[in-house]
Amino acid sequence: MRRTTGIAAAIMAAALVAGCGGESNRVSSQAGTATPPSTASTATTSSSSAATPVPSTGTASTSAVPPTSATGSTASGSLPAETSASGSSAGATAATGALPGKPVKRVSYPVVGSGTPVRSSFFGMHDHTPLSWPSAPIGAVRLWDAGVTWREIETSRGSFAFGRLDRAVATARSHGAEPLIVLGMTPSFHAKKPHAPSFYGPGASSPPKIGAWQRYVRRVVLRYGSRNVSYQVWNEANVSGFWSGSQAEMARLTKATYDVMRAVRPGARLVAPAFVTRSAAQQRALASFYAQRPDGRPVGGLVDVVSLQLYPTPSGTPESSMQVLAADRRILARHGVSKPIWNTEINYGLTGRPVRAKSSGIQRAYVARTYLLNAASRIQRVYWYAWDSGTITNTRMTYSSGAVGPGGVALRVVRGWMSGQRMHSCERLKGGTYLCTLTSAGSVRRVFWNPRRTTTVGLPAGARTLSRLDGSRSSVTGNRLRVTSTPIMVQSPA
Repeated sequence: MRRTTGIAAAIMAAALVAGCGGESNRVSSQAGTATPPSTASTATTSSSSAATPVPSTGTASTSAVPPTSATGSTASGSLPAETSASGSSAGATAATGALPGKPVKRVSYPVVGSGTPVRSSFFGMHDHTPLSWPSAPIGAVRLWDAGVTWREIETSRGSFAFGRLDRAVATARSHGAEPLIVLGMTPSFHAKKPHAPSFYGPGASSPPKIGAWQRYVRRVVLRYGSRNVSYQVWNEANVSGFWSGSQAEMARLTKATYDVMRAVRPGARLVAPAFVTRSAAQQRALASFYAQRPDGRPVGGLVDVVSLQLYPTPSGTPESSMQVLAADRRILARHGVSKPIWNTEINYGLTGRPVRAKSSGIQRAYVARTYLLNAASRIQRVYWYAWDSGTITNTRMTYSSGAVGPGGVALRVVRGWMSGQRMHSCERLKGGTYLCTLTSAGSVRRVFWNPRRTTTVGLPAGARTLSRLDGSRSSVTGNRLRVTSTPIMVQSPA
């Protein structure tokens, strides 16, 4: 993606062709100006003076509903059904409290599998001014739209200005974050098609002359080494404003990059070209790339990481983004590609024009749901676009003033929920409520939300504390939890 809205419009036009399907039931892991945040209402807690009872729609159901996996298998263990909170608004605040009528006990939710560690590097970010630093804890930064493309470094033939990239890499490392260096775009004097149209100037999207490319890659990799850094071949190789060559040419460029890196820094991590895949045409390009065999070698075997940019359509949500991922995984499987996947760009509402920010609550919800669902889907890194995305997205980390906005607050909170934990799964209960389970040596953390409606579920047995995305926490009482589209975390002893 590129920050400039006129440029982004061309990207969006092709992507509007295809929508997203329904939601899968189970994701299991083994590996304008934004509105200022509002104060969330409190849950029914030990410190509440007047608890609002959850309205009953009849006897609360606790029947076992075995969730179905994305592949059609039945999950181990059983989960209770939810109860509809009739008449509640979709934006209602989560609350706990005993339902009137028949008493309901707390629920023993199963913990599935051994889980996958959530590391600090999972929380990635773009920053258009990478010489400063986001005021949120991130573990990886993708240096894109940051003034450090090839054509911004080699400004005349053989003359390299690495100062800005040097400072960006040093800044990331000083904050304990790993930089991902994107190696394109082509200087016009090295372009096979110097007049090829591009978002970055004539020739930038052109396949480069291979000798010039190899010399540049060699210089970059020798300069920054193989520790605490990764290298990506190209950005959005299926969007003409970024790449005007064929997928066969991109595969040959990937092979040339692989050859140079293995010769000078054998341990350096090579990330595949990024692909946007929310339209059918974009998915066909992904399939075409991974069908290539440059010099007789499957291109998927040359890279260490697959890069997907999992933007849904403009009306899409974190859940529909996971449907894009499911389609991509089917394509990769057909071509025998089983490498780790990084989500190298994600945000919502992109149309190519300025868009209105979602409400503060929805922005917080989208950020948290994105990181939770990606972790449960075995995505190893998520690079949010961007800390300073401006008005081209509906979910924003910061205000135009630079102050931390609803998305930035939610990132801090959800990182605190997840980092250092083991992600087991995100289940979808009957009625559409999501339940993500994380564990550590001393606790079980369960995160609930329902993207479509307000409802209630049984509180986990042993639940002690409740955490919200505005950063507030409280102890809990009662046996039921009101669930809305905003994730809420309930913690219990292990």
